[in-house]
Amino acid sequence: MHRILAVAWREFRHTVMTKAFVIAAIVLPAVMWTMAIVLPLLLHAPPKLLKGELAVIDADGRLLTAVAEELDAERLQRERESKLAEVEAALGAAIPPAYRDVLSEQLERLREATTPEVSVARVELEALEDHKQRIRSGELLAIARFEPSVLEAQRANNNFELFLGEDLTRQHTQTLRDALQRAVVRARAQAAELELDFVRELVTEPSVVTTTVTKKGGEARQNELARIFTPLAFMLLLWTATMLTGQYLLTSTIEEKSNRVMEVLLSAVSPMELLSGKIIGQCAVGLVVIALYGGVGVTSAARLGYAHLVPLDKLAYLLLYFFMAYFMLASVMAAVGAAVNELREAQTLMGPLTLIFMVPFFAWFFISENPNSPFSVALSFVPPLTPFTMMLRITSAESVPLWQIPASAVVGFAGVWAAMWAAARIFRVGLLMTGKAPTPRELLKWLRQA
Repeated sequence: MHRILAVAWREFRHTVMTKAFVIAAIVLPAVMWTMAIVLPLLLHAPPKLLKGELAVIDADGRLLTAVAEELDAERLQRERESKLAEVEAALGAAIPPAYRDVLSEQLERLREATTPEVSVARVELEALEDHKQRIRSGELLAIARFEPSVLEAQRANNNFELFLGEDLTRQHTQTLRDALQRAVVRARAQAAELELDFVRELVTEPSVVTTTVTKKGGEARQNELARIFTPLAFMLLLWTATMLTGQYLLTSTIEEKSNRVMEVLLSAVSPMELLSGKIIGQCAVGLVVIALYGGVGVTSAARLGYAHLVPLDKLAYLLLYFFMAYFMLASVMAAVGAAVNELREAQTLMGPLTLIFMVPFFAWFFISENPNSPFSVALSFVPPLTPFTMMLRITSAESVPLWQIPASAVVGFAGVWAAMWAAARIFRVGLLMTGKAPTPRELLKWLRQA
């Protein structure tokens, strides 16, 4: 056991002390953490003022009046101030924490918003091309062209044309579109002698504030995107730690074999002690990777208010399935590294296995949204895919039947035992062999002969 631990420490130290590992496992998470804090501040920019003239082509002038009312700066400023007072009053009352977060964001947007300063002028259709030239020269913001039929009750079409300049931002374009659409509705209401504000109050759909009631008795604000991508984040962390350390193990085994270092090591330890020590050492490297990347993820989630999406029980499952995935992949990587002489030869043998490990990536959305579908359940009991599929299922919104967790663990660790058994036989035979890389058929022969 002492010699196994000595080999494990050597493997761990030679991996974590390399520049590549420092960059991949320490510098990169530090950069990610810094960007998670700094990037929102850097990307935040106050909205620009929309100012200029809007030309309206309107046959009878009814829409011109409605557009002018919708873009009236004084009316817009009064509405903004009224909404500000309403939100501030709501924040001063006793409201649920999730609703308070929504109102706080809304209040910040209202305070940063600017009131458009757009004048409206009526122009004739015959001068359309001349006014387009004014848009090109920057004298005019846009031209809105309305057909008379747009106000009719039995209208053939329900659209109008809007000619814009190239320098208008997306927000400014949307502001003009919204104002013109509201103007059409206003003109229709006036034509039908309806009170527009009253009708708008009736048809306004209420906003929904979704709150997750946690099993521990608390409440947390729900974010649909965060809910969807949380299973992917867990699987990515598991996959990254497993593949990164497995690749380190493969590379170090090939290098030690090609440099004859393996022969020196075998003079002090047995092949099984060497194999066990290398796998344990790289397992410790994988735990460091999970701690660093997982720490960044957990602290970022807590800072953004989504700590309830990463409870401790899911972190415990992450460790369980990491050990399952790592020992399965590490056994294969060690066996392949001992059987070949160059990394190029190893890539040829690892190609099909890599494609198998990519299956959860291709199906992650379906699995996370349908964790109890026959496809998801079946994939949970295919040993190479068990840890990744179960990680997606357990972290999804829908609960997984409790019996499937220990059952998948039994199947998965049975696959680990089979992989380690095969790896030990191939490792013992291929360790000191040189020359042509073995074919898959020759590897099967080694399994029978060892």
